[in-house]
Amino acid sequence: MDKRLDQFLTSIRAELTALKKETDVTTSAMKSTMDDQAKTMAELERSAIFTSDTVSQLQKDVEKLTSSVSQLTEKCTDLESRSRRQNLCILNIKEGEETGRKTTDFIAHLLKNALSLETLPFIDRTHRSLRKRSDNTSYPRAFIVKMHYFNDWQDIIQKAAQLKSIIYNGEKLLIFPDLPAATLKQHARFNRAKDLLRDRPGVRFGFLYPAKLRVTHNGEEIYFTDPVKVITFAEQHFGEGNVSTS
Repeated sequence: MDKRLDQFLTSIRAELTALKKETDVTTSAMKSTMDDQAKTMAELERSAIFTSDTVSQLQKDVEKLTSSVSQLTEKCTDLESRSRRQNLCILNIKEGEETGRKTTDFIAHLLKNALSLETLPFIDRTHRSLRKRSDNTSYPRAFIVKMHYFNDWQDIIQKAAQLKSIIYNGEKLLIFPDLPAATLKQHARFNRAKDLLRDRPGVRFGFLYPAKLRVTHNGEEIYFTDPVKVITFAEQHFGEGNVSTS
């Protein structure tokens, strides 16, 4: 019995030793894996911090660039507007009306006759808008006119504004300043407001550069940069029910 007991104990010791060795190997492998994971986590944490700092810096850079682009866009629009400050845009002159004549002379005589000017305006150059020539079923290309003298430009704009209808060869002409597309988009925001003010008693209105609407009501001048406020003004003074919705 003692011999068999010794053999049994020896077998158990051997198995325990083998189990301990196997456990030690597994524990060592797990410790190595955990160390590797800890290193990986530390690297990920450093990478996340770096990425967060980079994104934060990029956001600041984008804000600065957005502000710079906005300022540059405004400056470019302002420079474009200044280059056009003595330009006129004339609509509804039939295609081919100027054929056989110098376009500057043709437009000068047209303006003198249509607006009843005392003298021929001095025009530097003029041309049709740069798009495909229209056919008889579409609108004719606009004339872009560069005036030599600012006073002539101002007189023409004022007379065109005073006249409700300018007729030339049976067509109603439209004469207005030649403005950049960006400025025209700003003006277009006021289209609804202008419809509400048009033909109202004691009311005159017009734009100051670049897009400030000046409204004169019974001798008092009011300035608007927000079209919603103009609509509110019109409804308060003329009543919502009496305001045109065209």
